[in-house]
Amino acid sequence: MVQVRLQGLNTPFGTALEERLERVGIETNSTDGISIGCWDSEAQSPENEIFDLFIRPSNSPKPNSKHKCTLTLHDLYIPSGVENWGPTEITDRLQWLESNTRDGENSRVDEAKRDNTDSQLEAPTGSPRHWVHIRDAVDAVAALLEDLPSGRIDMCGRRCWSHHAMCLELDMLWGRYQAAVDHSFKIEHLVVSEPKTEPTEKVERPNLAQLHAALEAVGTMGWHPLVPFRVGLMECLAHSFRE
Repeated sequence: MVQVRLQGLNTPFGTALEERLERVGIETNSTDGISIGCWDSEAQSPENEIFDLFIRPSNSPKPNSKHKCTLTLHDLYIPSGVENWGPTEITDRLQWLESNTRDGENSRVDEAKRDNTDSQLEAPTGSPRHWVHIRDAVDAVAALLEDLPSGRIDMCGRRCWSHHAMCLELDMLWGRYQAAVDHSFKIEHLVVSEPKTEPTEKVERPNLAQLHAALEAVGTMGWHPLVPFRVGLMECLAHSFRE
């Protein structure tokens, strides 16, 4: 059984990874196991500490140490809160929706009307993203521990979502929730639609070849994220209501 020495437990990714590993019986406090470091902006450990696997968000400073393997995460989202581990567009949109609803606006989301009404808060902007759910990310890390690769590996989702498409999805889910609360369901709330996710501008995706090959090497089918984005957004929405 693989044993792990996990550092950075107080980070969003470290917390999720610890839960994932312990769920399958992998110890995370071993003194001689695979050393894993999760980037922590408030860490007091020496910058030159070397890990077998160092995990960092793409917006963090490049590590100075020569780790055996560095996993760089792009466009990560975490329903319970991404903090400084990924973009904040999902949280920003949810806060904007909540603020407009709290201020007495119609709970049904009509984006064109919202964005063009001077009396309402201006909608937050964002960029196209290759969103990847925290669950897919930690599942991949757990698999890689069977035969840890060397060098830099990049991770993100395979599908690019325009900011507009992400907003439409979140707005639709928000509208359904508000309709359930208000007992105002209509036919349009139940219509199943497939969003057009591709952005109008060209967006270069991080190279996923190394990640895919490393996962194939440990006996999986490679890098194929399983959490549908709509499901992930529903989880984000649910967590926002608990806070």
